Amino acid sequence: MNLLLQDPFSVLKDYPEKLVSTLENPLNTECLQFSPGGDYLALGCSNGAVIVYDMDTNRPINMLGSRSGSHVQAVNSIAWSPCGRYLISTSRDWYIKLWDLAMPEEPFREVVMDSSVWNCSWLDGRRFLAVATVLEEKDAFLVDFNVGNLEDEVKVLPIIPHKAEEENNKGYILVATAYPKQSDIIVTGSSKGWLTFYKIEEEAGNFDFQILSTERIGATNIKHIIISQSGDRLAINCSDRTIRQFSLNVNNYPEDSKGTIVEMEQEHKYQDVINKLQWNFIFFSNNSAEYLVASTHGSSAHELYIWETSTGTLVRVLEGAEEELMDITWNFYNMSIASNGFETGSIYIWSIVIPPKWNALAPDFEEVEENVIYDEKEDEFDQVDINEQQQEITEAEEVPIDLETREQFDVRCNDLSQKYFTIPMDYQHIMFLQSTKMMDGA
Repeated sequence: MNLLLQDPFSVLKDYPEKLVSTLENPLNTECLQFSPGGDYLALGCSNGAVIVYDMDTNRPINMLGSRSGSHVQAVNSIAWSPCGRYLISTSRDWYIKLWDLAMPEEPFREVVMDSSVWNCSWLDGRRFLAVATVLEEKDAFLVDFNVGNLEDEVKVLPIIPHKAEEENNKGYILVATAYPKQSDIIVTGSSKGWLTFYKIEEEAGNFDFQILSTERIGATNIKHIIISQSGDRLAINCSDRTIRQFSLNVNNYPEDSKGTIVEMEQEHKYQDVINKLQWNFIFFSNNSAEYLVASTHGSSAHELYIWETSTGTLVRVLEGAEEELMDITWNFYNMSIASNGFETGSIYIWSIVIPPKWNALAPDFEEVEENVIYDEKEDEFDQVDINEQQQEITEAEEVPIDLETREQFDVRCNDLSQKYFTIPMDYQHIMFLQSTKMMDGA
C-alpha cells in the first residue's frame, strides 16, 4: 500500500522499533552493508563468499566470484560505490577486490597487500579511488584501481606526508575513512588513539599528501570512525568503552594561505556506566545524523542502543536478538536496521511496523472486531438522478492526475531521482546456496 495512504505518525518515525525478520545465512556472516538505494544487502561470509540479498523478497540473488577469484578466507569489509554497480571487498587472505556487479562471476580488479586487510572504503567513486588499512602497518594506503587503463596494475600508495614531521610513535593505523563532502580528505585512527586528517593533492597522475590536523583522542585503540552524510558530525569508537561525538567543520580556502582548516569540538560521550561494556560497531542515521546506533560487546549483550545526537540521551534499545551483535547497517529508504549475529551469523532486521489504515481508501470505512448484522435502508441503493450523477463524474474528471511523473522525494525526504544499478540474478549458485542451507538444517 502507498506510504502516503498510511498513518503519518507511523510512517515518519525516525528509527526502527521492532524486530521484523531474521535471515539465516549458512555461510556465517562476518560483515554486511546496504546498497546506496537500499534495494540490496551485501554479506561478507567467513568462508570468503560475498552474497547479495534482494530486500524486497529477503532472498539471495547473487554470489560474487562464482566462476573464479572469490576470497579464500573471511571477508572483513564491504563497500558499495555511490551508483550501486561496483563493490569493494577485503579479506584476511590479503586481497582487495573490486567487483563489477554486471559481471559478478570474477573480480573486475584486484590487488594483494603485504598482510591482512582491516577495511577499505571508497574515496572517489568516479575515479575509482579507495583508502585501505592493513594489519600492523603505520600508514593507510591509497588504492587507485586504474579502471581507465586495465592493462596497468592497480596502484597502492602509502599515505605519507611529503614534508614528514619528526618520527613519532603513533601506533598502527587501524581505520581510515573519507570525508563525504570533499573527496580529497581522509581521516585515519591509530592504535594509540591518534586521529589524523590528510589532504590529497594530485598532479599529472602523481599523488601528494598533507597533514591538516592531528589530535590524540585517547590512550587506546580507535576502532571505528564514522562521519555523517552532511559532514558536520563525527563519532569515534575507542577501546576504552567510550563513544565520542564531535561537531566537525572542514573549511577550504583555496585563495588564502590558510588552505584547508579542520575544526573539531566534542559534543557528547556515550558509555554503558552500569555494565561497562565495549561497543562493537557504530553507525549514524540519515543525512542530518539525528541518531547514533551502536552494538554492544559481550556474551550477555544482545541489544542495539540508539542515542539522540543533539542531546546525547538514550532513546531506544532494540531487542529481540538471541546473540551478540556485530556489524550494523541502516537502510534509510524503508527505515530498517540490519545487524549480524556473532555465533550463528544470522542477520537480524529491525524496521517500522505500520498498521493498515483502511479508512484511507474509504473515508466511511469502519473496522469491526466481530460480525455485525446490517440493516439495509429502504432507499439506500436506489438510483439517483442521472444528471446529478453525470455532474459528479465531470467534477471528478476535472482534477488532473499525473500517473507518469515520478516524485523526486519520498515521504521521508529521500531522493528518488537518483538511478541505481539493477543486479542480474544468478539462479544456478542461488540454488546451490539454498541446498547448502537445507543440508545444514538437516
